Amino acid sequence: MPARKLPTLMLGALGVVFGDIGTSPLYAVQQVFSDTPAFAHDPGAILGILSLIIWSVILAVCVKYTIFVLRADHDGEGGTLAMLGLIEQHDPPKPFAPPGALTLIVLFGSALLYGDGMITPSISVLSAVEGLNVATDFFKPYVLPIAAIILALLFLVQSRGTEAVGRLFGPVMLLWFGAIGLAGIISIAGNPAVLAAIDPRHAVAFLFGHGWLGYATLGSVVLAFSGVEALFADLGHFGRRPIILAWYCVVLPGLLLNYLGQGALLLHDPAAAAKPFFAILPHWAVYPMVALSTIATVIASQALISGAFSLTRQAVNLGLAPRYAVHHTSADSSGQVYMPVVNYFLMVGCLAVVLSFRTSDALGNAYGLAVIGTMTITSVVFFVVATRVWRWPLYFAVPLAAAFLTFDLAFLGANLAKILQGAWVPLAIAAFVFTVLTLWTVGRARYRRALAGWSMKTTDFQADMSGWERRKGSAVFLTSNLDYVPLVGKHEWLRENCRYDNVLLLKIDMTPQPYVADAERVTIKEVCHGFHTGEARFGFMETPCVARVLAKVAPFDLDAAAFILARPIPSNQGAWSRQALQRIYIFLSKTGLTPIEWLQIPAHQAVSVGLELDM
Repeated sequence: MPARKLPTLMLGALGVVFGDIGTSPLYAVQQVFSDTPAFAHDPGAILGILSLIIWSVILAVCVKYTIFVLRADHDGEGGTLAMLGLIEQHDPPKPFAPPGALTLIVLFGSALLYGDGMITPSISVLSAVEGLNVATDFFKPYVLPIAAIILALLFLVQSRGTEAVGRLFGPVMLLWFGAIGLAGIISIAGNPAVLAAIDPRHAVAFLFGHGWLGYATLGSVVLAFSGVEALFADLGHFGRRPIILAWYCVVLPGLLLNYLGQGALLLHDPAAAAKPFFAILPHWAVYPMVALSTIATVIASQALISGAFSLTRQAVNLGLAPRYAVHHTSADSSGQVYMPVVNYFLMVGCLAVVLSFRTSDALGNAYGLAVIGTMTITSVVFFVVATRVWRWPLYFAVPLAAAFLTFDLAFLGANLAKILQGAWVPLAIAAFVFTVLTLWTVGRARYRRALAGWSMKTTDFQADMSGWERRKGSAVFLTSNLDYVPLVGKHEWLRENCRYDNVLLLKIDMTPQPYVADAERVTIKEVCHGFHTGEARFGFMETPCVARVLAKVAPFDLDAAAFILARPIPSNQGAWSRQALQRIYIFLSKTGLTPIEWLQIPAHQAVSVGLELDM
């Protein structure tokens, strides 16, 4: 990474990666005292809660993620699916095998991120707009529609890409962290006794001195580091170094100063617990801060939205989701993508959540479970990467994983207690997404197994060709394995009608480079007279176009070429569950791009061969 680009990437990371965790001061402290108002009148409890928040942020972000987890990237991409890809690259699964336990765990963790991606924008924007109520009751009836409009506009600008969004939002977030840090400093100066909260002994004393109420507080404290998984999920957008430098130089100081500032006010005025973030401001600064916090919470939503784009793209590349349209928005980074299907799914979900819960306090109970659930699964998968891919010794990996899981499970248990109060919502969203991804993954494995049964080895096909009576034209078979010709093993009609002068077995490769030079675009090898194998390469910024590639390759006559594609059709045999799975898989395949659309094959030259599924 060129040194001159580092400040730009750090600024972009502020606008995309840290929006979520950066706006946590708006609601984290407020939610703790909203759950247990009596704590606001106990100075020892205030110091203990602040100490819990400070040290939870340090342990979760500074220790777990910046030191360890962010190293587990897969070709620069982050997230649990990226780690799964890293594991499968090192230890490939058996062909056509159904998803194993680790894959299912990762799929559920990924599904939780979608639930988080709907709750985070909703609570962030509502919290900011509700700040208007601190200054006046005039806006109270308009808080909900204002929040809904802001959220809708946010999703409508996503097509411009995270690079453009980062350039726009980065300076605003730099101003935000400076403003909340300054507000914290002024409040701390009025009551410096709050600095005692830096001592972790206050956190320990609070937990052990308040029994169940102290432990239940962890369910709200988790909101202070709610955006931590976005650091990992958005790794491909900016890279590890800019993210870490932005965290230590800008984000962490601003957060800690503001939390301490809110605590300093509560030690002086317990009644301020209703809206401690805005209460530390002088009256004249409330409206400017409401405006800035509204913009900041819109930016906060960007972290999870970008993470959802990256996550879905990884799922598509790993074959865990249908091939949805991916629009690359930067020629400098393959990780910066926009996915319309994901964007509008999240938009509808966010608007439904806002209109259902209506206030940030109500949403606070729904928040947190998805966050800590994803973090727990990240710890499990990280342990597998450390031991199976990096070969770390168990005497180091086991205690480290145990420490991570002890932290995660403590917060997870506290959040499980809030399921009936609203935490079921992200779980329901995650369950829906998990079901879809699992059904697709199982169906795809069985479909590929069925396709393999209809395929013929290249050497056998070559021998079969020797007795053909040729006719003019070309046949192009698309395959993921050049050792097999798909479909022709059991399809007599297909072999009879593809006896062309030239037959090409073609594999499509997507490279990590943005563009591929024309000289390197396609490689064709003649196996025998009239039979060729080849690979066509496309960069991540390019839309594959097989016809355009073959138009430049001799001896193929593009206008007379037939592109052979498989079209799955359900079988009427077998148990009802198998038939249901077949129909669900075919339905899900129709929600994504077809091979004809993805590869821009002329529709009138595509030959779709029905393949009855035996799943």
